[in-house]
Parts: sequence; C-alpha cells; structure tokens
Amino acid sequence: MRTLILSSFYLALATALLASTETTSWSVLKEGLASGNPEHRKQALVGIGAIGHTPEAVKLEVDALHTDKDPEVRQMAAAQLGLMKATEASRDLEVALDDPDAAVAFTAAKALWDMGNHRSKGELQDVLTGQRHDSEGFVSKNVRDAKKTMRSPSEMAKIGVKEASGALLGPFSIGVTAAEGMLKDGGAAGRAAAATMLAQDCDARAFQLLDWTLLNDSNWAVKAAVAKAIGQCGHKEEIPKLETFLSDKHPAMRFMAAGAIIRLSGTAEQPIVAQAQPPADTNTAPAAPQPPQPNQP
Repeated sequence: MRTLILSSFYLALATALLASTETTSWSVLKEGLASGNPEHRKQALVGIGAIGHTPEAVKLEVDALHTDKDPEVRQMAAAQLGLMKATEASRDLEVALDDPDAAVAFTAAKALWDMGNHRSKGELQDVLTGQRHDSEGFVSKNVRDAKKTMRSPSEMAKIGVKEASGALLGPFSIGVTAAEGMLKDGGAAGRAAAATMLAQDCDARAFQLLDWTLLNDSNWAVKAAVAKAIGQCGHKEEIPKLETFLSDKHPAMRFMAAGAIIRLSGTAEQPIVAQAQPPADTNTAPAAPQPPQPNQP
C-alpha cells in the first residue's frame, strides 16, 4: 500500500511539473509575439509552428497573419500555416491573397497551393507575368532590394547562409538572426540541415546524435534546429533538457525549445523508438563511434 501511495504521489508531482513547464513555454512564445522587435515575432511564429497542427498554434498564426503590421511577420505566419497543413485556415490565407505586400500574398498563395487549394492559381499567374495588382511587382521589388544588398558587403556575405537556413531547413527558416548565427560558423548551416533531415527518420542512433548535439554543440542556431527536431521525434523524457533553454539569451533558441516542449507535452505516451541504447559489448561488437566535436564559431 505504501508503495502504491508513493507511486501515486510521484506521478501527480511529475504531472504538475510537466503542466508548469508547458505553461512557462506558452508564456515564452506569447512574450515573443508581443515583442516590439519584428524579428522576435517572426522567430516566435516559427516556434509556434514547431508545436505542430493544433488549434492553439493555428489560431496564433492566423492572428499574426491578419493583424501584424510588419509584412515579413505576416509572411512568416502564412508560411507556417502552409507547413502545418492548416486547411482550416484556408479562408484566412485566401484573404491574405489581397495583402498589400506582394511577398505576403505570394506566400499565402504557395501555402494554399501546397495544401491542394488551387484558388490561388490566378495569384500565381499574376506573379509569373508581373501583373500582381495592388502591390509592388516582385521583379521591381527584388531589383531594388538587390541593388541595396550589393552596396553592403556584409549583406552579400549573408546571402548564402540565408539561403541555407531557408531552402535547406524549411520550417527552421527564421530570418536574419539565424543567418547571422550561422555566418559565424562555417559548418553550422550543414549541421542544422542534418538535424532537420534526421528528424524525418527517428531511429535510435539519429536520436542519440540529436540529444548529444543539443547539449554539446557550440552554435545556438544549430541547437535551435536540434530542439525542433527533438520535438518531432523525441519523447517526454527530453523535456527537462529542453526546459534549460527557456531562459537562453537567444530568442530563437527560447522559442524553439518552448515549441518543442509544448509538442512533447501534448503527445500521447508511445514506445520510445529513439531511446539511445547502451554501448555494445566490445568483446562481441565494435562500439558505436562518438560524435565528432563541433567546429567552434
């Protein structure tokens, strides 16, 4: 009986601690959404996207799509809705087709198209022919931005990293801040991309490497990508490790850890397919190689 009482007590304590951590994670994300810095709001939206397709996450993305004054933030919200396959937000994305900013309208059109909603076909045709109405054409806007960029060597240097953070990492595309974080470390973009791809096939070895990288990599942008990957293929036992990043000095790291925690907190118990196994007996099989030390930024 005493054992049963103790077990019930520890279960109740663990449940209360988990609920507290989830509440803190939501607070971190909502604080990011309320930031006066649009870059932080963009990063918070990516952290919310890391939660996955849930009613709360979709609502926050939709609210940003409709109300944020910064077009890049609205564009990020449209992109996240597309990545989440939030078909219930299709009407909201259709409204965004008339956004005065061409990039927002295009991203909304792409999100709809990717979800199988081809009502955005006309919008995509307008973009293709340069006839996008009520906004600056993509060609002229990009030419203007390119001229501005070419006058800044530092901006030119960021282009490759920004492309890597967007094209390779997909949902982890969090703008200039992440690009700058990767720019200081030549191998960071590759490591972050590898983490994103490993999350698509979460075997025990892949998870062991993700877990090791979260604790040992020296680059915060890589750790943020790993936190998202762990949220996708991890389990609740990882929440205490992610919780340590909720007070990280880098907003993107805080938001991604918060999103991963919320995702894991809401996941039903399931077999731990990604649990790292103890090293094999060296008398019968060679030990698994240790991960290489990450490059210093």
